[in-house]
Amino acid sequence: MYLIHIGTDRADPCTTLAGVLEYLNRERTPRAPIQLDQIAVRHIERGEIPVVQLKEGRFGVRPSGTARSILSMMIDEVDQFIVRVNGGVRRPHEMSRASWGAVVAAGRLGYFPEEAIDMSRGEAGPLFQAADLFEEQGPFDIAAYVHGEFHNRFGYGVNGPAYSRNQGPNARHEVHIAYALLRGDKVRECVINAYRDDSSFGRFGLQWMRALIDVPALRGALPEEKLRQLCNVMHIEKLAITAANAGRLVGIMRRLPDDCTYIHVDDALFEAGILPPRMPSALRLPQGDSAKPATDLAARIHHETTQRRFEVWMSRARAEREAFKITQREFDYQARAAVVERASAGYEWSNRVALAVLQRNVATLLEILDGPKDLNAQSKRAIRDVIGVDLLQCTAAVRRRRIFAMCDFSEAEQERWEAETSAERAQRRAASDFDRVREQAEASQWRIEGGRTMNGREYVEFCIAEGFSEIVDMARGNAREYRFQNPGKRVSRRLRAKDGTLAYARARLEQLAQPEIFAA
Repeated sequence: MYLIHIGTDRADPCTTLAGVLEYLNRERTPRAPIQLDQIAVRHIERGEIPVVQLKEGRFGVRPSGTARSILSMMIDEVDQFIVRVNGGVRRPHEMSRASWGAVVAAGRLGYFPEEAIDMSRGEAGPLFQAADLFEEQGPFDIAAYVHGEFHNRFGYGVNGPAYSRNQGPNARHEVHIAYALLRGDKVRECVINAYRDDSSFGRFGLQWMRALIDVPALRGALPEEKLRQLCNVMHIEKLAITAANAGRLVGIMRRLPDDCTYIHVDDALFEAGILPPRMPSALRLPQGDSAKPATDLAARIHHETTQRRFEVWMSRARAEREAFKITQREFDYQARAAVVERASAGYEWSNRVALAVLQRNVATLLEILDGPKDLNAQSKRAIRDVIGVDLLQCTAAVRRRRIFAMCDFSEAEQERWEAETSAERAQRRAASDFDRVREQAEASQWRIEGGRTMNGREYVEFCIAEGFSEIVDMARGNAREYRFQNPGKRVSRRLRAKDGTLAYARARLEQLAQPEIFAA
């Protein structure tokens, strides 16, 4: 028996030295860490056991003896007082969390022997070289010894036994408890109580463990995947699994296939009336100018566009439901939401198109209607049905001509409008290009005669003011050099393509030659 003293007010008993390690290194809140100078460990017969703090912050113990004797003693204690009871080997779920933690602490010595052995003594001393009649000559392999003892004594390695059929070993006590409850194995209430009030143990893939703890009727009732999906659906809907509804839920789940998915479970619980339907937001009718159509054409455009959106929405929902990608509840929600969206859609778009037709606003109509057949097809269809102008089954040139004709433009007027529009676009494009090269030139720095410094735009303006009006380029090996010339004085200055001064100089000369293009 060991006594662990923390400070002066507390002494906790522990049956094994591995249990002492588990106790000292147990996770605690950051507000109450244990300090090394507060700890004292004593065996009731062998006396004081030194405690040390390791580099990574964990605590270790330093019992006397060789490596083999220390490990043998600690594993013997775990075997005698924890694992082997009445001749049988207990499984993790048959032990308390602290007891299994002591077993794990003993197994950790195979990987981290420094938690119980002073490894600084090295291989020169008797710690690693002392051989006896039961030990082969040579260095003592700690890892092999611990692993071998665990397998020989307990039938599993230092990482614990498999927690379920066809699963690997696991050292987490809560995993073994969860799967034991899942199988319906007997687990003492005092063991379960360690998890009852602490939800943190249900994390990391064990969210369904809480249901097994709270509702005994679920234990052994469902396979893991079915229980997982059931808990997932109920959790998302914020519905509790209780003793009152557990029997009905289990009956529903047992009728589902073993490989059921979230969608199977949601559908089954919805059909049984356990899950409520999903409802969209309340209908909000449009207000103000968008509440009613401006003309009959606007009404037809509104009908065509809203009906098309409704059909696309429902077609997508039906395809997802048929492919079993969404639940029945989700499909019903999508259908209700599509109806609400259609009923609440305002007349902003349809009024814009209809008023553009009424006002003969050719620029707006070209922007909306002068595109491929599938662009704003519903508006084009409404125009065909109400006005009789077909913008769908025609070539691009015919479509454009018909748009102009709707606005009472003759072919000559159309040509003039398009020419004026092209000129305006060219002006805007030229002005935009000019602004871009000017900004690029302003970002560069130039130094001229007399040490004066200016940016690239100022440099070009300075040259133009001095009479420089021609740009020439000449070969310099594989490169080109650009010069800004003054024809009257036959002098030139450099321009650079990379810093924007060449492009800005060209743009300024073009601007001076055609000022009307840059008037904007």
